[in-house]
Amino acid sequence: MPNYVLDKAYKVETSGGLSSCVVVVKGDYDGGCKLPAGENDSGILGVTINSATQNHFITVRKNGIAGIISAGAISRGDAVCVADNTGKIKSAGKASAVTGVVGNNNAIRWTSKVPGILGNTIVVDIVVSGNNTPLSISVSGNTVTINSATDGSGNATTTASQAITAISSNSSASKIISGANEGASNGTGVIADETKTLSGGELGSNIIGYAEESASAQGDIIDVFLSL
Repeated sequence: MPNYVLDKAYKVETSGGLSSCVVVVKGDYDGGCKLPAGENDSGILGVTINSATQNHFITVRKNGIAGIISAGAISRGDAVCVADNTGKIKSAGKASAVTGVVGNNNAIRWTSKVPGILGNTIVVDIVVSGNNTPLSISVSGNTVTINSATDGSGNATTTASQAITAISSNSSASKIISGANEGASNGTGVIADETKTLSGGELGSNIIGYAEESASAQGDIIDVFLSL
């Protein structure tokens, strides 16, 4: 599959100029560019390919693959967005929610597999109903339902660890969310009837692209496939 590259020249408005491999946004004037105002800024133009001083023109990549400076660890395949006002990038936050209680060893952090605001529509519904029922997982739209196993008295018998494993083993649910023990919770506690909506997903419209390689620390320059 061909990879098309689109570069365009913009006039640098940022005092002190701009370096290469940073994200820039629309300037205050037509044809201008500047550093972002802060985390997850909008109005992204692309990524600088070279460096230039203020009031001079700089080449900005708008399509294709560009090297960008990371603000910290990033995993290959992560959606990335602006990390700060220096034009570095970070992994775009994925929506998540916690069910259970750490002190009861049943706390689970559920995390969206989908980056951006779409993850904020996902619902995790833990249901405890009926007597002598088996553990089962079902998916309807953006709702993932965990039907806990119960004993003869209708009490839940599914542990947090079993619920996490059941989600990862379900072909539909595992495409939507993943689960992990939260904090000091060890997963041995039994889950309880509870419904949570995930939150915290970064704005999808501000996602710059997807990491082609991993960054291990701040300052690493990694290739990003732009999706502006």
